[in-house]
Amino acid sequence: MKILIIEDKDMQACLQRALKDKGTEIDDLCNLGQQVKAIEPDVILMNKTFSIGSFNFTPDCMTLEHKGKVTRLSIYQTKVLYLLYVCMNMIVTREEIYRMIWHDVVVTDQSLNNIISQLRKLLSADSHISIDTIRGVGYRLKNNS
Repeated sequence: MKILIIEDKDMQACLQRALKDKGTEIDDLCNLGQQVKAIEPDVILMNKTFSIGSFNFTPDCMTLEHKGKVTRLSIYQTKVLYLLYVCMNMIVTREEIYRMIWHDVVVTDQSLNNIISQLRKLLSADSHISIDTIRGVGYRLKNNS
């Protein structure tokens, strides 16, 4: 059984919406008064393919497919894209991304900036999908269709 521990109400709502809307299978969703500590590969990689606009995103294979072209993603690109996907059209703060993706490892802002830039470039093939920067706060994956 996989257990995901969440305290932040917005993140709970985000993940619960994913459970309902996208058929994501997380066995237990527990509120223990603490933030999600991390997104681990065994939690997010669920042998599923998700549609993001005209893309097919398969986290367990770390791939993003568009019109027959398959692009292999890095583990961090996969984790960031999955987090943004689960919270589609919702703001995810930089702090939440750092905490959930990199755990307690100190990384520079440039590391996250590079991943967001790479993901934007990959997703640019679909004009209805965008990763918006919410200045001073974080990011939002938007489906404008």
